[in-house]
Amino acid sequence: MKTTIAVALLGACACGDIGCGARASAQPKVEYPAMKQRLQRGNYAEALAGYDELAKGDKPQPAAFVGQAACYRALGDTSKALDALDAGLKLHADHPELLARRADLFYSLGKWDDASKDAETVIKKDANHFLARWVRARVLRDKGDLAAADTEMRWFVKAYTDASNADKDITDSEKLVIVARAGVENATTHQKHDQIKFILQEVLKDAIKHDPDSWEAECFAGQLLLEKHNRADAADAFDAALKINAKACDAIVGKGTVALERMEFGEAERLADVALKVNGKHPGALRLKADVRLAEADSAGAEKLLLVAKAVNARDEAALARLAAIRHMRGDAAGFDALAKEVSAFDSKPAKFHTDLGTILSDARQFEAAARAFERASALRPALPAAKAGLGLLYYMQGREAEARATLKAAMKADPFNVKADNALTVLEELAEYATLETAHFVIRFDKKNDKVMAAFLADVLEDTFAELSKKYGFTPQGKILVEVFARQQMFSGRIALLPGLPGAVQGACTGPLIALPSPRADGGKRAYNWALVVRHELTHAFNLLQTTHRVPIWATEGLAVRSENTNRFVQVLPVLRDRLAAGTAFDLDTITRAYKRFSAPQDVMLAYYQGLLYVEFVAKEYGGEAGIAKLLDAFQKTADVTAALKLALGADRADFEAGYRKYLAGVVKAAGGRRPEKPMTFAELEAAHKKTPDDLDLAARYAGALVPRDMSDEAKKLADAIRAKEKGHPLASIIAARLMRRAKDDAGARAALEEAATANPDDARVLRELGKLYADMKDADKAAATFERGRKAAPGEADWLALLAVAYANKPDQLAGVLAEQALVNPDDFALLVRLAKLYTNANNHADAERAARAALYIDLMSAEAKELLLTALAAQKKDKEVEAIRKRYE
Repeated sequence: MKTTIAVALLGACACGDIGCGARASAQPKVEYPAMKQRLQRGNYAEALAGYDELAKGDKPQPAAFVGQAACYRALGDTSKALDALDAGLKLHADHPELLARRADLFYSLGKWDDASKDAETVIKKDANHFLARWVRARVLRDKGDLAAADTEMRWFVKAYTDASNADKDITDSEKLVIVARAGVENATTHQKHDQIKFILQEVLKDAIKHDPDSWEAECFAGQLLLEKHNRADAADAFDAALKINAKACDAIVGKGTVALERMEFGEAERLADVALKVNGKHPGALRLKADVRLAEADSAGAEKLLLVAKAVNARDEAALARLAAIRHMRGDAAGFDALAKEVSAFDSKPAKFHTDLGTILSDARQFEAAARAFERASALRPALPAAKAGLGLLYYMQGREAEARATLKAAMKADPFNVKADNALTVLEELAEYATLETAHFVIRFDKKNDKVMAAFLADVLEDTFAELSKKYGFTPQGKILVEVFARQQMFSGRIALLPGLPGAVQGACTGPLIALPSPRADGGKRAYNWALVVRHELTHAFNLLQTTHRVPIWATEGLAVRSENTNRFVQVLPVLRDRLAAGTAFDLDTITRAYKRFSAPQDVMLAYYQGLLYVEFVAKEYGGEAGIAKLLDAFQKTADVTAALKLALGADRADFEAGYRKYLAGVVKAAGGRRPEKPMTFAELEAAHKKTPDDLDLAARYAGALVPRDMSDEAKKLADAIRAKEKGHPLASIIAARLMRRAKDDAGARAALEEAATANPDDARVLRELGKLYADMKDADKAAATFERGRKAAPGEADWLALLAVAYANKPDQLAGVLAEQALVNPDDFALLVRLAKLYTNANNHADAERAARAALYIDLMSAEAKELLLTALAAQKKDKEVEAIRKRYE
């Protein structure tokens, strides 16, 4: 039997009849402290039901209406929260606590005049009312009256100190949290760094000591730590808050922001959704989800979320800054100016707006506009360290290291707790010890002890690729590009992410004017990959980003960068593309961007890279080859809006472009051939399905295959033969029968069965693979090779035909070299394969190809004597004596 929460709280008659008018003399009562505890612990429905009952009583106290309003605010219903406070004020006219709560609610909605009116009414009656004065202080600050705001912030610090000196310490947790917030404002304005420590270690801990349910104290500690980019301690504080109240949206958002900083975009979005499920209008949750969208270059999705946040509070400078950044990135100067004007109308010194704007634009690599925003913020509020740190980090990301060092040191003087700024200075200190090699277009920084040899080869690769890309794109970057090779992975992470923890799979990164990569010998290890391909990839980014002022979308620049590698390494993702296309879950322009950064879903990342390449190939195929690509890049010089760029460059509507791309993908999959894997079934499921539909020969063959590992080979052979009798050359049944014959040493019978199947199904990759392997085992290399070649032609994406052919052609050097060369395109980081290929070319006196293979091998392992000698031999045979001498000197 169900009862309502209200009834449960009030208590039922002792007889158990809820409808009975009699009550037990000792019935439970709704108590204010109990409801407050439920509220603090996130039991909002129970708390609200209790407060509702209290508000309906004969003489409801103001706390009943305050409680109702707090519950409604936690759930995002500010209209009902306001109604509750208004109802309370009708019964308790001008009650200070009700007015102060209403003032705080008005402030959160951006209704500052109403907030100030209520707050000032309270202060006239009680000059020491903390919440009313806190509303006044924030309104003054946000309007830009900084002197008056500073006076108000200092009032809280003095009130706390005076109470402590009088041995009347403040013990109310809400007041202590307000003191902490005001104290941080005061400490920031006056650079009182020790005060920040005191707030964390004393004031907020006292709030928890006096009220163990004060999740707000833990949450503010987390927010303060996160502001300094101390992610680990911030996460602990948010966890502590959520242990008290699992529905505390501010803490959930804080934890999501930690995930965002760690580039765990899926987790950040999940936590934003958790908060929005509690409070669908929570501004912080909406901004967090919008930040995920911005990180994934989905500005349209971000804008929708930010407009919802703006509807909640039209003076939310954080939301307005993000909207302004979106306008800028779209090239909408009028829209950007309108938003800036809107903010200036209510805040005479909108440093918060410009700081957030600078941060978003800097993350989007809109460096010039970001620098202007940070400079404007610093001019408006010189005491704020965030803008200084932002500008220093911007210089840092641009490779303007002298300016970055000076600006970051000034920022650290203003705020010594900023972990990102501190990490950046640490990286710069290490870079100061690095050697420098300067070429015509690059400044290369490297650890002389670790990477002297690499730097010399790197210079050649950079200049050769620069010349190639300049010609290809008709563009030459201004100034020299900075290239840094890090001897420690942690320093590489600090250079790119500003914090440790960058995934180890990341082999390089580019901000436009800066390329950074970890040394293959970083941390004393040996990472076997072709760093020269990474350099080609990243330098392509530099060209594309600089020529479009960073407006080119990630799918285009990644597609072009993969294309410039001149490899086939992503062809291995074809089976994934085939399955996703069939399931309708292949990426499109709306979804591909976010996949690149979903490091927790590596299959999505790989598919995004492959589909980005295919987008570029599609443009080249359908819109004029290289000219079409050039037009698209030209369009992105003018706008970051993909829809507008497609129309401007290609004359294509987005929907038509996407439809054409889908057809192109289908063609790619079809050309690869192969079959989609069967739906997995347990043995019991197969057995039941076979019994139900015994005439389904494909299902029967699968069942026969499942019998074999269960020591039921006789039954399997009998069923396979029966299938083959009904359908001559049935592929799977023939394979099963052949394998069982080979177990019985009947190779001739197996061969006959497979040849019959190959005749009946000439394009079936499974049969051709099985038959080719049988020929190879029977030492008939020619037939094995011919069969594998048939399979590769019929279904190139179905099997690793190249590996099979490499075995079949073992005694045919010319054919083997061709196969290994194709393998090297698919596996460009395979050192042993490249060395083997270089030797084959050398033996065939094909010294030009030997040079290419040996050079690729050496780029994987620069310390390999074998690869080096193969390269020197190939160069000498081509009479490239100067290069031979230069390479020998690099190793001296």
